[in-house]
Amino acid sequence: MANRPDIIIVMTDEERAVPPYESAEVLAWRQRSLTGRRWFDEHGISFTRHYTGSLACVPSRPTIFTGQYPDLHGVTQTDGIGKRFDDSRLRWLRAGEVPTLGNWFRAAGYDTHYDGKWHISHADLEDPATGAPLATNDNEGVVDSAAVRRYLDADPLGPYGFSGWVGPEPHGAGLANSGFRRDPLVADRVVAWLTERYARRRAGDTAAMRPFLLVASFVNPHDIVLFPAWVWRSPLKPSPLDPPHVPAAPTADEDLSTKPAAQVAYREAYYSGYGLTRMVSRNYARNAQRYRDLYYRLHAEVDGPIDRVRRAVTEGGSEDAMLVRTSDHGDLLGAHGGLHQKWFNLYDEATRVPFVIARIGEKATQPRTVSAPTSHVDLVPTLLSAAGVDVDVVAAALAESFSEVHPLPGRDLMPVVDGASADEGRAIYLMTRDNVLEGDTGASLLSRQLGRIVNPPAPLRIKVPAHVAANFEGLVVRVDDTDAAGGAGHLWKLVRTFDDPATWTEPGVRHLPPTAWAATPIAPIHWTTSGSSTT
Repeated sequence: MANRPDIIIVMTDEERAVPPYESAEVLAWRQRSLTGRRWFDEHGISFTRHYTGSLACVPSRPTIFTGQYPDLHGVTQTDGIGKRFDDSRLRWLRAGEVPTLGNWFRAAGYDTHYDGKWHISHADLEDPATGAPLATNDNEGVVDSAAVRRYLDADPLGPYGFSGWVGPEPHGAGLANSGFRRDPLVADRVVAWLTERYARRRAGDTAAMRPFLLVASFVNPHDIVLFPAWVWRSPLKPSPLDPPHVPAAPTADEDLSTKPAAQVAYREAYYSGYGLTRMVSRNYARNAQRYRDLYYRLHAEVDGPIDRVRRAVTEGGSEDAMLVRTSDHGDLLGAHGGLHQKWFNLYDEATRVPFVIARIGEKATQPRTVSAPTSHVDLVPTLLSAAGVDVDVVAAALAESFSEVHPLPGRDLMPVVDGASADEGRAIYLMTRDNVLEGDTGASLLSRQLGRIVNPPAPLRIKVPAHVAANFEGLVVRVDDTDAAGGAGHLWKLVRTFDDPATWTEPGVRHLPPTAWAATPIAPIHWTTSGSSTT
């Protein structure tokens, strides 16, 4: 196993990096309560300007695990609010096209294991009795061992280079699939897998001596998406883990009239995804403090599972291992004029995420922070380098089975991990085209729960953001005065948003802004085809 460390990726979902405006009381609570994360900060290299490659869950995860952007891997939309898994607008990552990290490592001789949230392909098995996804636990967290065995035998992630996945996807409104229930079960299985692996190594099992790539992919704090339901009946009870009251973001009351029209359109349409717009909007407004506090409490809920997996590695048997902690994307939490979740924007709350690399063994890392911009597309080349993989040789082997094997656009960060200076002048790219509210049926979550999927009644129909597109792309880059007046050597995020002719007021012909009525006849100046912004 010389120069071939075990590699463990610990992921959360919807966890943003610590925002610069977080209060002293909340920061103190983090240090006191999030001890699982604190270990990474105290033992690893923390990349404090790390950005997701795309938004939201489904586009982001293949970007992380293929090291390629959506324009290559083809995944741009997320299922959930507006779309079922089989929606005509939704394209999952297809087997045999772009290799994943699992494919790369398996081809390089590693064992590869994945447990927890996947959300890259539709991997659920079907329950023959109901036609619904095959459940492996109930609302109380009681495990169905026979269903677990069916997933293990089916090995649905095999074409993507991983084994060990147990579904169904922890996704949707059901309590059984919430992070509150599923994250402890994922930790149980991962710790059991590690314990057995290390025991076999100690017994001299040569197969167990092979290095492994392990992904433990947790859900929380993603349960914040369930807030409209949990505001009425939450499974979380008061606890010493509760954070102090979390203040609103300084931009909570920001005027969006000078921002891309897509953002105000999304803000007004968002609530309709859940059901009755006025009721859902009122719940967010009246319970804003509970909403923000819940998001942080969910950080604490998943911290225990994170720490259990970490301890199983560092105290259980790996003599040479690299641990990575990150998240697929963040959450706006009411910032920027009352925006929620992570769509129709590239603001830092949605796009900047934790990224920490810690190494144990003879080459143990010394803790430090790196402020240069980095990206999720850096993960694949960095870990291939850490494992000593000859990228050209393995790429040639993968090209025999995959149609889209291309040079990786990300950077190898191992020199930085080993102590070299980071490239402060580097520019990183990020993008999103995810319109989560748009789907084949237009049925809101409440409408679907009531069985009104086809032609839902108007009050229960999703109000898709009108005459705007979800196209945002940006660069995070340091700008000097010699590059642009006022750059001042600061790090800037330059964002462009652009229309889709299909969303114009006269599709494919022209788009009239709200002020067009003032001109009679309508002047050509009112024919707009694109917009741009800097955020």
